[in-house]
Amino acid sequence: MTATEQTNTNKRIWLGLGAAALFCLCAAGAAVLVFYQMGQRVQEGMKTDPESAAQAAHEIADYDLPAGYQEQMAMDLFVYSFVIIAPSQPGANFNGPMIMLAQFQAGADPEEMEKQIQQSFEQQAGNNGVEMKLIEVKEMVIRGEEVPVAIYEGTDQNGLVMRQLITTFPGKDGVAMLMIMGPASGWDQNVMDAFIESIR
Repeated sequence: MTATEQTNTNKRIWLGLGAAALFCLCAAGAAVLVFYQMGQRVQEGMKTDPESAAQAAHEIADYDLPAGYQEQMAMDLFVYSFVIIAPSQPGANFNGPMIMLAQFQAGADPEEMEKQIQQSFEQQAGNNGVEMKLIEVKEMVIRGEEVPVAIYEGTDQNGLVMRQLITTFPGKDGVAMLMIMGPASGWDQNVMDAFIESIR
């Protein structure tokens, strides 16, 4: 190879590397922009005041709140949105379970979304790692459709017995899911059943 050919080869290599570096920079810039926009949208979709959270919840379904409960937070995460309903006196000695309503966008896989939501809800409730076992399945009517309602129980490392209820039903704009979780000691099944039966 002559010196001229070697120089041309080196130029091509440097041009190729420069083009690759430019592509990587552009791709990184685009990724940063996309993540920034996604972060902005998630931030805009998060509502922490009860009035906005209640409005978001009623876009999923209408219902009657159990006594002492209030919508606390709502979030829109593109493929699904969810609302946390919890006791409205967090400082008081009130250990009622947390309620979560979620709705999946069209095309989302409800089973996969249910797993993701369950994991995030368990982390939110501070029950990560508790192995829940199915103890009962009963049929209930929600928004005019009979659906299976599953109830689970599990014990955490401190011996606290936790209970969880999960069901899916037709929401106002897609498949909706109801998940209720809390200590078995503060669980009133009649109150939970009345809430479920009020969903319309």
